[in-house]
Amino acid sequence: MRDRLHVTTVARILTVATIAYAPCSLAADAAPWLLYRDANPFVAASGLPFAPPVAAEGWSVEALVDASNTEVAFERGGERLTYDAEIHAARIAVTRAFGPHWLVRATLAELDIGSGFLDGFLEDYHRTFGFSNGDRGRLVTDGHTIRYDDGNVANTVAFDRRLHALSPLLVDLAFRGDASERAEWMAGATVKVPTSHASALVDDRSTDLSLWLALQSTDAQARWPWGARVGLMQRGNTQLLADRANDQVPFADAMIGYRLTPHWDVAAQLQWHAALYDSRVPLLDDAATLALSSAWHADAGWTLRAGLVEDAIPRHAQDVTFFLALSL
Repeated sequence: MRDRLHVTTVARILTVATIAYAPCSLAADAAPWLLYRDANPFVAASGLPFAPPVAAEGWSVEALVDASNTEVAFERGGERLTYDAEIHAARIAVTRAFGPHWLVRATLAELDIGSGFLDGFLEDYHRTFGFSNGDRGRLVTDGHTIRYDDGNVANTVAFDRRLHALSPLLVDLAFRGDASERAEWMAGATVKVPTSHASALVDDRSTDLSLWLALQSTDAQARWPWGARVGLMQRGNTQLLADRANDQVPFADAMIGYRLTPHWDVAAQLQWHAALYDSRVPLLDDAATLALSSAWHADAGWTLRAGLVEDAIPRHAQDVTFFLALSL
């Protein structure tokens, strides 16, 4: 019953978004930000913002599906962490532009945590490129296990089951203005609203607030669209590793694209955040992810983007994430 409720909720959101799309258009000259953030559940359960919102006028809608797969184990001092799971997400973001300056965006996802289907493919992928951390099946787990123990019962995480759940709701409010004839600045705030009691690894039950500043290109003729952002997240009372949680977390994003043709581009997006926890375990330390993607921009106004995300600092974030995004 609970799984059906979650699926029904997301289906309703998709229906509303599709109806809202009727009068909308996405900025053809917008910087190609990817709707992504660190998918590590110890991070994704918080209010760390996605990349900045983008909309030309009226409504815009973005749907993204991704699959991330990680198998790592750490023992640092008295801390032990085992993470062997694959997480699938179906995410929807609806953005509304109010006049030339204000933007509001709401982002919600349906998450599935399990053993997945990427293990064999990722072993081949890592061996092809000579990466050393790609072997799967090294840990004696059932493929959907996340455990953490530091001797403090309050911090113990013992997750060993399949799970379907809603992600936290993130709401962005941004004000933008012209920085030059070919660029704009944005000042924004992102609020995380708890939505689920399924597991602290999906929603840590805190209400977080992030403030950020962004600068990005707007020139439709630019061969090299770009964007950058810096910000600070103030965390609420988390229920995930509460005794180790850091109250404030700086973050920064940068993106650059290249227009191969009027319809086709490639882009790279680098995202960094400081440690959310006071820990010696790399997966709980500061992290950076690098997303590489390519997109097709149709004359009808929609954009289809596909690519992958790697941990830019090895073993500090999700190992590999594959994604497909549709912008309307």
